[in-house]
Amino acid sequence: MLRNTMLGLDNVSWILAARFPRKTGCIGTCFFFVAALYATQRGSAQWVPQGTLRNVPVRADCHMTRHGVGVSLQATLFYPYGAIFLCPEREREIDARRPGAARFFLVHEYGHLAMRSREEAVADEWAAKQLSMVPAERGTLRAVIAYFVDEGTLFDPAYGTGFDRALRVARAAGIAEKEWPLPLVAYAKDEEIKRAEETTLRLRLNDPYNNAAQMIIWIDGRPIGVLSNVDGERPLQVPNLTPGQHLIQADQVWIYHTEPSGLKSEVARRRQAECELASTGKKLVVLELRYDGSDGDTLSIGAAEANF
Repeated sequence: MLRNTMLGLDNVSWILAARFPRKTGCIGTCFFFVAALYATQRGSAQWVPQGTLRNVPVRADCHMTRHGVGVSLQATLFYPYGAIFLCPEREREIDARRPGAARFFLVHEYGHLAMRSREEAVADEWAAKQLSMVPAERGTLRAVIAYFVDEGTLFDPAYGTGFDRALRVARAAGIAEKEWPLPLVAYAKDEEIKRAEETTLRLRLNDPYNNAAQMIIWIDGRPIGVLSNVDGERPLQVPNLTPGQHLIQADQVWIYHTEPSGLKSEVARRRQAECELASTGKKLVVLELRYDGSDGDTLSIGAAEANF
């Protein structure tokens, strides 16, 4: 568990008052000393969770994480504020490679809870933005960006490649490109060139209640990445589709009702569907999702090319 051990300004003032008699000439000097001490401690403070996130228990349990570095549970009856589980063994391995990088993954799990989102990209961006607001955490950001760059092209459809995560964190944290590792700069430039050749996949739901979904997309038996509109529209860039028939599969489909306020209500989880796309080589494909919970819990998808 993280604890804020920063000494409060009022406590410092009380200590000084007890040790130093009140003298007219000392007032300005003493106040300056207190303010400087407080500012120094604030400047060196680590990020700490705010609001109800302070109530989230953090447990060490490699079994719960399946020997990944961390996992979070959304609020339940047993964990009314959610819960975070970390694997100390994996944290040590990460820090051995890039000292300080493991801390990012704790904040990442808080991101899932703060945003009430399963999306790894959303949690990455939230964590990066949070850490960027604390000067003492700049080292954490540099370390985890280097760690992700080390992962390189290692791909997971829920996260993207190591380079994808490094780029996501660097941009969300507002880190200037001149401070990026050189391999990341080269990767970002290559991605801009590739984007012009790739196909964009967008999600459409016409149901006013079942109005949000997220899923992992496979095309022709190959995992591509996450398509979602749950936390804002996130189109998916896919390799250029050549003219002809293509099989599109939606796996791990989660469906939600979202309010204008951002409040989410889960409707269905872990569904699957597939469809065929007759491509002519256009650069935009719209994936339409239909879900009917009253008619045998049916999910279907359809894909069609469109113009930008």
